This record gives sequence, structure tokens and C-alpha cells, in this order.
Amino acid sequence: MRRDRTSLVIAGLLVSAFIGGLALLAALVPVGHGFVPKGGGFFIPAVVGGVFTRHPLPFAVPWAAIFVLGLFDWRRPWRVEHLDLLALAGFFPVAMLFSDDIARTGLWLAAGCLGWLATRMAGAATGIWPMPELRPAVSPRRLGLAIAALLAIRIGTMAGGNISDVGQASSAGAWRLLHGQHLYGAVIWQSPTGFRIYRPDTYGPFAYYAYLPFALVFPQPPALLATLVPAVCFDALTLGGLYKLGRRLGGRPLAQAFMFGYLLYAFPDLSLTAQTNDTLISALCVWTIVVATEHPVVRGALVAAVALTKFVPALLALQFLGVRPGRWRYLLALAVSLTGMLAWPLITSGPAQVIDSTLGYQLTQRGGGTEFSIWTYLPADLALGLRVVLAMALVLLALSPMARPARYGAREHAALAAALLIGGQLVLGYWFYSYVTWFYPLLVIAVIQPRTGLPTTTVTAFHPGQAQQEQQHPRADDRPDEADGVEAVHA
Repeated sequence: MRRDRTSLVIAGLLVSAFIGGLALLAALVPVGHGFVPKGGGFFIPAVVGGVFTRHPLPFAVPWAAIFVLGLFDWRRPWRVEHLDLLALAGFFPVAMLFSDDIARTGLWLAAGCLGWLATRMAGAATGIWPMPELRPAVSPRRLGLAIAALLAIRIGTMAGGNISDVGQASSAGAWRLLHGQHLYGAVIWQSPTGFRIYRPDTYGPFAYYAYLPFALVFPQPPALLATLVPAVCFDALTLGGLYKLGRRLGGRPLAQAFMFGYLLYAFPDLSLTAQTNDTLISALCVWTIVVATEHPVVRGALVAAVALTKFVPALLALQFLGVRPGRWRYLLALAVSLTGMLAWPLITSGPAQVIDSTLGYQLTQRGGGTEFSIWTYLPADLALGLRVVLAMALVLLALSPMARPARYGAREHAALAAALLIGGQLVLGYWFYSYVTWFYPLLVIAVIQPRTGLPTTTVTAFHPGQAQQEQQHPRADDRPDEADGVEAVHA
């Protein structure tokens, strides 16, 4: 009993130290006024995070505290899953350091968080580690109310949103497509109203195709609705995919746990308020997991779409080769979809221009030396060698389901996809905290579990001997809790 109390006290002190450190960072380090990164663009904290980055003490710090406390298990504080939670919470100080113009420190912190999460997800997907299990701290009875409150907050934050150049580029590209203009080759796009965007042609073509329905209805950018409504729809699609998959895997308790975990985290909301196209990637990835084993043709089309949005998710095309049912239909749909999506750019701009504007720009100009890359701060030969080795390791990891296809269910596929996206972001020569939105919904699928009161026999612990003790002698508070009135389900 005394040991349990000591553990709780130590855990409480550690959580308090993390939150207090964030508060000190927010209070003592002034927010920057914006600067021009190498490779183009202009970073303004207000645009990429609004009040979250302009006023971190009253907004970012409480949100970080709510996130940690919302998923922390006080009954078993020494679970290794809490290191996963700490890594996710580590992106809060990363965003604050970026906003304070201390990008180098923020990048190394981000690299540590990304590296841990990639390792954990790769280990879980391949069976080296058990699947992580983080549960909402909110009781099942009150989880619906918590989700409603988080949705209200999400809607309220949209009132203070900003139009970022990322969303503007996608919307403007859709407008150009409607008027028969090319997507690649122009350093600056200028609309008839005089609106100008610098380097808008660095994304894959689907980043513009996805905005076509909205370009038909709303005025061309910089109109607010032209970028806000698509961002809201992509966010809603992500949430809907999580709910559908949760219902399939574990009924309503797991669906609510997925929704709670997604809405609790600040970074998808930052992408929404900044009206970027990052939630488009998260929506496509989540729905790829939803249809992974049942609809190979749809899976092929979705993988092609996400691969031709921001290129790093192309690794997922290799991952889903391991799904044997309908493999050839998947490959055919993937090939047809890639060909169809690339047709217009290749015809109007030519292969050389498309490659130069997208991969060429990302790898040589923006990715060749920027404040937002850890590789900038390493010797050039060492950085190149490490990036090549990491890229090769990611390709092998993506092909790993072909060796053991039977062990890959939805959670394992989500964990592997998350590991590939995180690893791909580590290879990039340009990284920003809005990219967390790409993989976080996949982490939700792989990590979040409902509070059903079932005894946990797969908990891994970083406190010596605790995992073995819990497997042999489940604690009383891990047994089914009839008072909650919740039916136990196996997810």
C-alpha cells in the first residue's frame, strides 16, 4: 500500500513538473514576430496556431495538461504507454519553441519524440512489443459528455482561425484546374483579384483535386470559406472514420474512446484553425485502414490519393501489398488511380517540370538547408548517409507484412502506417509540427482502448517486474466494474 502511494506521489510530481516546465517556457520566453525560413515562405506564429502559439500560457499549457491528464492511468503509473503519452505531449513545447524562434532546440526535441513513437509503433506492428493501451481517464458514463464538450471547443476555435498559404495553395490549384490551367511550373500564382502565392506547386496533384468540389461552390482564395470548409470536411471525415472503425472493432465503447482520443489532442485542431490540407492526409489514411481488408479497389484508390498528396505516404502502397485477399485488384486500382491523377499534370506541364516542382523542390531547395530540419545541423556527408539508411529501413519495414500477413489486423496496420509516416517525416529535409496531424489518428487506432474494466494481460511496464506481476495477479480495480454498467468488449 505504501509503495502504491509512493508511486502515485512520484507520478504526480513528474506530471506536475512537465506542466510546470511548459508554463515557465510560456511565461519566460517571448513569442517571436515571424521570420523567413530558407527555401521560401514566411513563418508567423499567429497563422499556424492562432492564440495557441501567440498566447501559450492561457491556451497551450492548459490544453497540454488536459491531454496528459485525460489519458494518464493513475492506477498503474509506471506503464511504458505513459512514455508514448509523454512523446505526444512533447510536441506542445516543440510548437512553443518554434513560435519563440528557437527552432533548433525544438527540432531536436521533435526528433526524439518522433523517433520514440516510430520505434514503438514499428515494434507493436511487428510483434516485438505488445500493442499499447491508453485508456480515457473519463469514466464510460461521462465519455459522451466529454466528447460533446471537446466538439464544442473544436467548433469554437474555428472562429479564431487563419487562412494559411497551405490551404490557399490547394484552393487556388483547384480554381486553376477548373479554368484549364496547369498546376506546375509557376513560382508564383496570381489570381485576377491580385492575390499571390509563392511556390504553390510543391504538392502532389490530389492536394488540388480534393478541393475541386469546394472551388465549384465558393469564391477563389483568399476567401475564408474556400479553405475553411474543406478543412472542416476533412476533419469530420477523419472523425467519422475513427468512429466507424471503432464500432467495428469494439462497439460503441471503443468508438467513443477513439473520438475522445482524437478530439483531446491539440494538433489536429491547429491544422483545422490554420486551414491547412494536413487533415486531408489523416482522413485518407484512416479510411484506408477502414477498408484495408474488405475493399481492395477502394484501398488502391485511397493509397494512390494519399501518395499523390504529399508523397511520404507512398510508403503505404508497399505496406498493403501484404494483404493477400484482392492483392491483384489492389495493384490494378492503384496503378489506374495513379495514372489518372497524374495525367493532367504530365500532359500540361511535362514529367520534368512536375518532378522539379515537387520532389525536386522538396529535396534540393526547401529540404537542402532550412531551419526546420535536424539534418541541417549535422555534417553534410553524415546527414546524407543517415537519411539513405533510414529510407532503406523504412522500405523494408513497409514490406514486412508480406512475410507475416496473418498477424496484421486493423490495429497492426494502423501502427505500421503510423511508423512509416513518422519515419518518413524524420527523413524529410523540412518538418513542421502541423505534420503531427498526418499520423496522430493512426496512433489513436493503435494505442487507444476503452475503459471496460477488463484485466489487462498485455501491459508492458518500465517499472521492474510490474508487468509480470500484473499478468499473474490482476489488480482488483482491473476486473470488470459492474457499477459502470458497461458491457466489456474485446477490441
